[in-house]
Amino acid sequence: MKHSVFEQNHPLLVKNPHVLVPFLEQTLYIDGRVPDFSSFTSPRLLSTHVPFASLSKFVQNSETKLVYLCRNPRDTFISMWHFSNNLRLDHKDINSIEKMSDLFCKGVGIYGPFWDHVLDYWKQSIENPNKVLFLLYEEMREKPKI
Repeated sequence: MKHSVFEQNHPLLVKNPHVLVPFLEQTLYIDGRVPDFSSFTSPRLLSTHVPFASLSKFVQNSETKLVYLCRNPRDTFISMWHFSNNLRLDHKDINSIEKMSDLFCKGVGIYGPFWDHVLDYWKQSIENPNKVLFLLYEEMREKPKI
């Protein structure tokens, strides 16, 4: 169903974007299932935090378009710290910000080192601009209409 961006009930205005865009690691591949993407309407829009090098060769070599949204290291770190602590249902053994900062600076994280992740997508966007669009979150906040 198509919606005008001017509608007051446009899905992006009334729903959480995470509900509208399936997240590969959390929604689609949960419990070891492999989703059937042919059942998704086209064009497909999916979300992931997977490093470019870890994407399947099919995705890397296909006509699939990728949009990489980069945030600054500080905001990325704070977001990861909150996320990891919110995973702890009993809220015991909360990771200290100091411990998490040390791990982040050493490149220890679920998706690997921050700079490797960012620079790989940036490099891909330079080498193949028709495939990878590299965006900076902070720039989008400053100039949302461009």
